[in-house]
Amino acid sequence: MKLPDSYRGREQTYVKHHLLRTCLEKLFMIIGQHQSGIRYVDCFSGPWQEGSEDLQDTSVGIALAIMQKCQEGLKTIGKNAQFQALFIEKDKKAYDKLVSYLNLSSPPEVETAARNGEFFDLRESILSWCGQADFAFFFIDPTGWKRVVEIPTLRPFLERPNSEFLINFMYDFVLRTHTQEAFQEDMCAIFGDLPDTAGLPPKQREEHLIRLYRQRLKEITSTKGGIARTASVPVLYPLRDRTLYHLVYLTRHAKGLSVFMEASEKIEYVQRRARAQAKQEHRESRTRQRELFSSDNDIQIEENTDLSEVKTYWLDKLSAEPRRFGVEQLADMLEETGWFESDLQAAFAELVGEGRAANVDDEKKRRRKKYIHFDAKDNQGERLTRLTQ
Repeated sequence: MKLPDSYRGREQTYVKHHLLRTCLEKLFMIIGQHQSGIRYVDCFSGPWQEGSEDLQDTSVGIALAIMQKCQEGLKTIGKNAQFQALFIEKDKKAYDKLVSYLNLSSPPEVETAARNGEFFDLRESILSWCGQADFAFFFIDPTGWKRVVEIPTLRPFLERPNSEFLINFMYDFVLRTHTQEAFQEDMCAIFGDLPDTAGLPPKQREEHLIRLYRQRLKEITSTKGGIARTASVPVLYPLRDRTLYHLVYLTRHAKGLSVFMEASEKIEYVQRRARAQAKQEHRESRTRQRELFSSDNDIQIEENTDLSEVKTYWLDKLSAEPRRFGVEQLADMLEETGWFESDLQAAFAELVGEGRAANVDDEKKRRRKKYIHFDAKDNQGERLTRLTQ
């Protein structure tokens, strides 16, 4: 994989757009089988720093292409979901460019609209456009954070049923300011209280702050239509080994969470390659010498999850009496641990090989990639058991 030229200098945007593209397509195809109307809201549309003239490397172009593709795909299975999209932009020059693009390039399958103004000030107008009946997906991707990610700002949206969110949580800013007295009021608005991270090493501090924010989102989200679930994926600076922001996903559907986690696992490799290429090009620019080997050689292989820990977790979940593990149970485990389904599958496979666990419904014993089909029997899953030694 080579980073497209249009994303040079904004590798973190490439990672974000890759995740957006992957998630939207899968989610819309799932939602479109059960909902007659799908509304997509890009709350900070831009375009600001697009790299191509046709805006195909912006969230606007990506979303429209995905909606068109999904509606066509849904029609092939007899579904006729109506797609509508709303784009918000505060900068007048960028807004004019946005409107021009929508007028010329919006696919006929998608009804589009745009609003010029601050997201905070347009919240009531946005919710009015969404209505109450249709499913709505809110993409909240600001260049800043003030009057955006705070819970009081998002509360009207979180209280709307039948909604999902992908939020750019500006972690690096929060990290630098959450202990400063001047930002205490802001931190309370974000977390509900002042977070205490004293004595925590960097990794644990990051995990703690993100966990607090995700928990706060869940506390405010309407429970109508299902229990709120959250997950997040870190996006790093291209040239520094430090998190720039987290993309926080909020849903009321177990399947939605598993789809996001699957996309997050794939994005890790995409991000490593994009950052390796950016670092190589930076070195070459500084030294003015082309390097002999490809940036692929610089990709660091991340340590795998400790499967012994995952196996212990599995054994705590299993019992001698067979229990069914479906998509709901998978989502619970993914959200609780932050592991990927592949980690759970690999650990369970080892337990089976050791004679410590079994899939009661796996009569043919021919599982290779998946030892558990969580989506079997209309997402009810399969029966698993712990074996006595």
